[in-house]
Amino acid sequence: MIRRSRQRAARAAFEAEVERVLDALDDFACTLAPPAEADDLTQTACLRALEHWTRFTPGTRFKTWIFTILKNEFLTRHRSERRRTALRVELGVAVTETADGLETVLIAHQWDAEVRDALLALPESFRVPVYLKDVAGFAYAEIAQISGCPLGTVMSRLARGRALLRATLVRQARERGLLAGSAAQRVAR
Repeated sequence: MIRRSRQRAARAAFEAEVERVLDALDDFACTLAPPAEADDLTQTACLRALEHWTRFTPGTRFKTWIFTILKNEFLTRHRSERRRTALRVELGVAVTETADGLETVLIAHQWDAEVRDALLALPESFRVPVYLKDVAGFAYAEIAQISGCPLGTVMSRLARGRALLRATLVRQARERGLLAGSAAQRVAR
C-alpha cells in the first residue's frame, strides 16, 4: 500500500512538471518536425520522461531534461528516416516527399510571416539555438545540454544564427520598401 502511495505521488509530481512546460515543449517539437509529427514527438518525449522519471535528478531543471529527451527522440527518428530513404534509393524505390518539410514549420503562430520565414530559412544547426535562447529562454549551458554540444559551439551558432536572421530580415524589409539602403546597413550591423 505504501508503494502504491509513493507511485501515485511520483506520478502526480511528474504530471505537475509536465503541465508547466507542455506548451513550450510542443512549440519546440514544432520547430523540429512537421505539425503532424510534432504532436507525436511531444507525446513520445513525455512517455520517455515518465518511463525514466526515477533518473531525473531533483533540484535540476525539469524543462532542460525533457527538452533533451525530445531532441534525442527527434534525432533518433530523423536518423531512422534517413536510413529508410537511403535504402529506398538503393533499392530503386521512389521516395515520396512529405507534405510539410522541416523548413515549412514554426512554433509561434503569433509571429508575423517575415520573421517566421526568416527563422525557417536558417539551417537547423542555427535555428535550434536561436529558438531555445530567444524564444524559449534557456541559458547557454542548458542549450548546450539539450543540443549535446560544447558551450562555445552554442554561443558561436547563436551569434551566427542571429546574424543570418538579422540579414534575412533586413533584406526582406528592403524588398518591401520598409528600409532605405543606408538605414538597412545600420540595422544589419
